[in-house]
Amino acid sequence: MKPARWLLLELVLIAVNAAAVPVRDGPVQAELIADVKAVAPGKPFTVAFRMAMDDHWHTYWTNPGDSGLPPSLDWTLPEGFRAGELQHPPPIALPTPPFMTYGHEGDVLFLVTMTPPAKWNEDRITLRAEADWLVCRELCVPGYAALELELPVQPDGPRPDPVAAARIEQARAGLPADPDGWQFHARQTPDRYRLHVLPPEQEPATNPTAAFFPYSARIIRHAAPQDVQSEGRGFVLDLAPLSPGLPGPDRLSGLLVLTRESGRQALRIDIPFSKADPPWLSNPERKAP
Repeated sequence: MKPARWLLLELVLIAVNAAAVPVRDGPVQAELIADVKAVAPGKPFTVAFRMAMDDHWHTYWTNPGDSGLPPSLDWTLPEGFRAGELQHPPPIALPTPPFMTYGHEGDVLFLVTMTPPAKWNEDRITLRAEADWLVCRELCVPGYAALELELPVQPDGPRPDPVAAARIEQARAGLPADPDGWQFHARQTPDRYRLHVLPPEQEPATNPTAAFFPYSARIIRHAAPQDVQSEGRGFVLDLAPLSPGLPGPDRLSGLLVLTRESGRQALRIDIPFSKADPPWLSNPERKAP
């Protein structure tokens, strides 16, 4: 049995970790959340940048569409620590006629993989980040927060935080994924781009609601309708080029976001354009490689 003084010390360390107070700036409450209560040298963990926005406010995706700026973090980390990229959840379309923007609403977690050095001699760490964002309703308001997260160091292995870890894992499950088993074909015509989609055979026969979000702001006209038509077991999504009649890009890159009753699914796409029909239309028996 642990001596009372060690139990008291553990409770104090946990309380210090939980004392990372959220920062309120206008319509946004921001904070850093970790999926561990204690870190271990050399063991990566996840930090979430949480933006809780008031009703009817939104911020922006990596490609904001016709206007906007995505959130950013400027880290100040202990020596040897490395922070990965800020991972956005799939965006939603935010129409503000005559414009279209892409972004996020509500309570959003942006995930970052944090990697400690293999050796660390201190008994605790402090992660600091300067967060900048733009949120809009009828008007747009820039925001800022100086965020800190202090965590104890546990050399024999990280100590998970069950509540925070569950929330972060739920956010991770919704991140864009590679299109395992899906087939895509991008066709370029003078007045439109056609994204042909063939789902895996185990997918439901009914077509979900589909929307394409390009990584680049200069591929399509964001506010133009994206028409979806059934095509055999799959469907085709028509996109309006940014400059019809002019030479277009070599590739179509972005996210295909599918919405069903069970939820949303985002698939990464990076494929070359072609002037021909997809091969499975001339060869229906073709299988995904």
